[in-house]
Amino acid sequence: MKLVKIILFLTIISAGTGMAKAQQRGLDYAITTVIRDYFEVKNALTAGNANLVKNKAGKMIWDLNNVPTKDMNSLQHTAWFSYLSRLQLPARSISEQSAIANQRKQFSALSNTLYNTLKDMKANSMVIYRQYSAASDSYWLNDGPAVRNPYYGIADKKMGREGVTKDILPAISVKK
Repeated sequence: MKLVKIILFLTIISAGTGMAKAQQRGLDYAITTVIRDYFEVKNALTAGNANLVKNKAGKMIWDLNNVPTKDMNSLQHTAWFSYLSRLQLPARSISEQSAIANQRKQFSALSNTLYNTLKDMKANSMVIYRQYSAASDSYWLNDGPAVRNPYYGIADKKMGREGVTKDILPAISVKK
């Protein structure tokens, strides 16, 4: 019982420290972390690794919940809170699914919502490529122009490269 209390105490302390560090680093860092989490989910889907997808989606949920709102201007604040639950829901669903096919179904909603969030907040500190798969009628975001379709994955030699870049969000500093 004493060991359980110590572990619980250390978990609470480390979680608080992680949140404090994220808030100290600011909004730019937090949004970039969420974007990188998204890319890790996408890359795990592309690789066809359902367990890694679950883990990365869980990390994304954590980082979504730790974005500091104190650094947001009023437009960003309004946009963030209009999209936050729509980001959390598919990320949570992905993290709870064991089958890669089910994870991929939820990924489309996550992709569309993250794109709209970044576009409305003008909060992406890196160039974001919005890509589209006609075969799956779904979008995803990428950190480069090369197409690697997360809805089919690299195991599918033909469809793994199917898709086209539809939009590019330029890098914007998140400063107020």
